[in-house]
Amino acid sequence: MAVVHRDGLEVRKVSCGPYDNNVYVLVCPKTKQSVIVDTPLEPEKALAEAKGTKVVGILLTHCHQDHILGHKQIREATGAPVWVHPTEASALPVKPDHAFGHNGSVSFGTITLKTIHVPGHTTGGTALLWGDQLFSGDVLFPNGPGKTWSVEAFKQLVTNLRERIFTLPDDVRVYPGHGSDTVLGREKEQFRQFESRPHKPDLHGDVLWLRD
Repeated sequence: MAVVHRDGLEVRKVSCGPYDNNVYVLVCPKTKQSVIVDTPLEPEKALAEAKGTKVVGILLTHCHQDHILGHKQIREATGAPVWVHPTEASALPVKPDHAFGHNGSVSFGTITLKTIHVPGHTTGGTALLWGDQLFSGDVLFPNGPGKTWSVEAFKQLVTNLRERIFTLPDDVRVYPGHGSDTVLGREKEQFRQFESRPHKPDLHGDVLWLRD
């Protein structure tokens, strides 16, 4: 478990399940209200991180199975409303309460997160931004984008990263859906190098900016 305090937001990060999924419990220090970002296996870990707070939202960056296998337990334990992009709502066992939109917002306590729709890895992939902190789900990782399953999806993801994520400041901290954090300026520089080279026409799948 790691706890970070930045820009008036407390970030509690814990790794869960066999795929090293990251769960983020975001806490408003003034009100002790919180939201849980993603719901993988080992939901008890997420609930333990949320102890001492009032969970007022469950925010799903997307609905691949590894991100929702603990969804039922967390929803039942907290009674909190669920947010997800509408294109992925049917993947959940129970209808979600709210829908993410591009350039929308989710508020809890004194915190208002901006929602950024970044399709490509999935149709409804949504990143969450507060100040200089970006919770990217599976759209961006250290060294590359999220996995894609077609050339068209890869092109879509790259376009959305270029236009909606890489326009953010270099000092934005990126908290991905799996593994280690990164800094956006580092990823932007690698992406610039990627864009400066020719690529095979069928490029997609697991792509690394400096390798592919």
